[in-house]
This record gives sequence, structure tokens and C-alpha cells, in this order.
Amino acid sequence: MPYVLGIDIGAGHTRAAVCRRDSGTGRGWGPPQPVPLGARGRMVSSALAMTPEGDVVPGDLGRRPAETAVGGYLRRVGDSSPMLFGGSRFPAHGLVAAMARWVVDRVWQQLDEPPERIALAYPSGWGNGRLHLVHAALAEADLAQTALVTRARAVVECHQAAGRVPAVGGLLLAFRIGGSTCEVTVAAPHGPGRLELLGSAELDEVAGFDVEGATAADARAVLTPTVDLAEQTVSDCRVAPGDLSAVLIAGGSASVYPHVSDLLAAAFPVPVLRDQDPPMTVAGGAALLDRLRAHRPPRQQPLGPAPADPPETATDAWPQVTCARPPRPPLAIPAVRTGDR
Repeated sequence: MPYVLGIDIGAGHTRAAVCRRDSGTGRGWGPPQPVPLGARGRMVSSALAMTPEGDVVPGDLGRRPAETAVGGYLRRVGDSSPMLFGGSRFPAHGLVAAMARWVVDRVWQQLDEPPERIALAYPSGWGNGRLHLVHAALAEADLAQTALVTRARAVVECHQAAGRVPAVGGLLLAFRIGGSTCEVTVAAPHGPGRLELLGSAELDEVAGFDVEGATAADARAVLTPTVDLAEQTVSDCRVAPGDLSAVLIAGGSASVYPHVSDLLAAAFPVPVLRDQDPPMTVAGGAALLDRLRAHRPPRQQPLGPAPADPPETATDAWPQVTCARPPRPPLAIPAVRTGDR
């Protein structure tokens, strides 16, 4: 059954969701559904490891000790210095593409057919330079037609599809909390699939992992800086807290939601909403956006105007993901020039 695929590569874990075509009419699409990526769960480590055979896999699925896996590449995208991986050096955007390639192949193996479309969510604060680098790396990994969507857009789409917020009007605060980062974005929806980002900020090293097993007081102390960041971002956008229509929570775990919901409700006098499956909100929202794209002709041009000058990179090679990949038909890959970050 045809499907579209949404991918969420976080700092700590990676998740995926699919929307399938309605088996009745063949025209509609079903709701997003998680795809189990791990051996025993839905998510896998975002850190990458290289097997003795030279295949690239998530660190928690490799046979070598997990501490040899390489993570943190998302925050390194755009750096001129490559990252040491498997005895060689690769640019960080190449590792992003390697992770996306592994997810696509994993889902392909489980569903016995390739996706019609792929959408990869990325940090909402990234600019065109980083997007061009990732887009070029995806092309090298035979994923040139992958749509790049902001995490904030995916969060909003997931809530809109569920009818929690309208498709047009109002201002929204998307609050995504992960295991080691928190991202907040102020956005204005202008219709299905259309979102204006007014401001975005990210906080590293203060998030969900620190709350596991903590007392209520300690958990709130850990999470307070993330709410402070949300308040500051809203203020920087010249928006009053009461001018928001809603705060949308994504990511996190069951131990985080009660505390962060209470803190956000105290800071913003508007509804604080979360999906019934917050860890899958970004991946599910990306799949929903990809579902919209499946009704349109494929894009023939690379994402945005190509900058004039090539970036300063140490290598143009990418890690090769070859483990048990299903045979693929040839893809038409448009030429993409990378630019300065």
C-alpha cells in the first residue's frame, strides 16, 4: 500500500512515521502511524556507528560498543571541520544524510515497498546555508527529492490535522523538548501547509534526560530555563503572552509532560496542548506534510536559489549505507550547488 514517510532526527533519538493511502478509494490518506525502527522499540539512537563490514547503522544496533558511536552531528552542520567517523572524516551534513538513508531503507524493508515521498524535519532555526548542505548530501544518498520541513511546521501540522488549532489565524508557540535539547518557535499559520516563522531559539543540554527519576521540585528546576527561553522568544517577536492562540508541546516523555505543562500554563494564559503521542509529533507531522505534497507534481528545482560560492569543506565523501538495502529504481537527481552557511 503506497505511503509517505516522515523522519525526525533528534539529538538523542530518531523516529519515523508513515501515512498510507486509503485502501478504499485510493485517493485519501490515513493518519500518521509510528514505524518501529529499533530491535525492540519505535526509536533508535541518532548516534551512528560503523560495522566491521563498513555499514553505517544507529549506535544502539551496532555490534561494537555504543560509546564508539558518533553523535552530535546536527549541531555541527555548517562547520567547515569534518567529523571523525569510522576512521575517516566526514562533514556533519553527510552524517545527517546517512541517518536518513538508513531510516528509509529500514522502513522500506518493513513495508516491502519504497515511500512515495519523504520529509525530513530539521531544527527550525536553520538558514539556507545549512539546508543547501543537507540537500546536497541527501542527493548523494539517492534521496534528492526529500522535502526538508521545519520541526515547528511539523508540530503545527500535527495539531492542525487533529483539529486542535485552526489552519489559518492566530499565533502559536511550538515547544519541542527532546532528551538533550529544547526548541521553541513562534509561528503564524496561513493555511494548510503554510506557516510563517516569526522567531526560533534552541537550548542545549537542558531537557528531558535530566528529569528522569527527579523529584517534582528538581524536575521543575531543570525545566524552568526552557520556559524562560519560550517567554524570551515570544518577547523578542514582540508578541504578548496573551496574544498567542495556543502553546503546542512535542517530544519529551511521560515524566516531563506534567511539569512542563504546568510551567507553560503559568507563563502563558492560553491553552497548552499536546498530542496523544508527543514523542511522535514531529515525525507524524512531517508525514502529514508529505501527504500534502503527494498531491502535487514533484519539484524540479533544488531547494531555494543556489548560492554563488561553494562552501569550505574538507571532503565531499559521505558514509556509505549498504547493509541489506532493497533494490531501488534509478532516481532523477537534480544538480545542486552547495553554498556558504
